[in-house]
Amino acid sequence: MLTGGWIAALLLVSTVGCQTTRSWSDGCPGVYSGVRYFASQRDTLPWDGKVFFTLDLPLTAVFDTLLLPASSFVDREKPQSGWVPGCRWAD
Repeated sequence: MLTGGWIAALLLVSTVGCQTTRSWSDGCPGVYSGVRYFASQRDTLPWDGKVFFTLDLPLTAVFDTLLLPASSFVDREKPQSGWVPGCRWAD
């Protein structure tokens, strides 16, 4: 049976680097793309979204740092439909 601590740990691990994953899936990978994605979205979020993003930010920064060797050499292409709101920094 899972206790509250295990459930919290599972939730924490499942959100590691969420903004990094989102930025790569939205087509704007790059150096510290998760942190940049966060900065681009921060002003448009409701207060509860800002809380979640802020809790995820340190983990996103760690994940971005681990991906630094790969993200340094990634070329991104602007989609024909334009960047999604979180990828405005990629221009």
